[in-house]
Amino acid sequence: MTSNKSILIIDDEADFREIMRLILENSNFRVATASNGAEGLEKARLKPDLILLDLTMPDINGHEICKRLKADNSLSAIPVIILTSRNETIDKVEALDIGATDYIGKDFPIEEILARINRAIKDIQPAAKAVAEEKKNEKIVELRRIIDEKDFRTFFQPIVDMKTREAIGYEILTRGPKGSFFEDAAGLFSFAADMNMFFELNAIARIIGVKRASFLKADHLLFLNIDTSEIELDAFKKLEFLAGSEVRPSQICFEITERTCIKSFTILLSQFDYFRSQGIRVVIDDVGAGYSSLKAIAELKPEFLKIDMSLVRGVDSDNVKSIIISTILDLGEGTKSKIVAEGVETEREYDKLLSLGVIYGQGYLFGKPFENK
Repeated sequence: MTSNKSILIIDDEADFREIMRLILENSNFRVATASNGAEGLEKARLKPDLILLDLTMPDINGHEICKRLKADNSLSAIPVIILTSRNETIDKVEALDIGATDYIGKDFPIEEILARINRAIKDIQPAAKAVAEEKKNEKIVELRRIIDEKDFRTFFQPIVDMKTREAIGYEILTRGPKGSFFEDAAGLFSFAADMNMFFELNAIARIIGVKRASFLKADHLLFLNIDTSEIELDAFKKLEFLAGSEVRPSQICFEITERTCIKSFTILLSQFDYFRSQGIRVVIDDVGAGYSSLKAIAELKPEFLKIDMSLVRGVDSDNVKSIIISTILDLGEGTKSKIVAEGVETEREYDKLLSLGVIYGQGYLFGKPFENK
């Protein structure tokens, strides 16, 4: 049976390194080896469960390697056992002072070496769990603070007419405080979902985002990313996120991603019919990246289709991508859906998309997301 625990041996003695590898593998450990300090530091990036480290090596000595490992936040939790022929007390004291977990002589009985390796791995697990739980609790407290204090940053990315390059609308992008774990949208919303705080977070972020869209012109559209499960909420149905703003329902576009798993198109369509009666448009995002867009397009009949950036990037030099985009354009014409190409970054991509007949675009070529407070 193979253990799920891995050990990295950093030792310049080839014979000893090979003997230890065989012993450890026979004890159901996964083993990697490094013949010098530089190689060892590189392989430590793979985050083994434990490192066996010799002290005497030609390039970087073991004390220095241990010091560098413990100074790196991403590696500092890995237990390091010094396994060496040097038995001087001063070497042992220095090693333990800089963070080594244990100090073992190479002449120790192999049974004792294995026992101390197993103990080091066992001892680190509760500590690692405690650290992880503490960090999780810190994130929960910070997320709660962000929601309560409405400490969001709101960005707007223009969606333009491809011919004039003039904005026809903007997509709202919400971020957490700069420099925090929640600075990135993925970290913010995925953690909120894991903690059952997603709907609360999204609702408040949407209210703030709409209010910050005060620069919006009367003929501009505002694209909002939504989760299909939240449109059943009463506050959402009442469009409470528009309260206190000058944005009208006829300017709102609800974006749902193609990656969304839709359980019932019949129910969702009836809900969208209600919102359409208020003037709201429906958008399917990331077309070409997921598994359900054709059925979603057929059932929901969206006003906009946004082509995923993976199809847009390099379209000027990829004939297959051009063919797929042409097919989406034909589909849009048949369903009366307007097409938006996402992630347009170069003039060559722009020229190709324009020649294919794409009407609207979004991407850094037209403008990076800008913050509005």
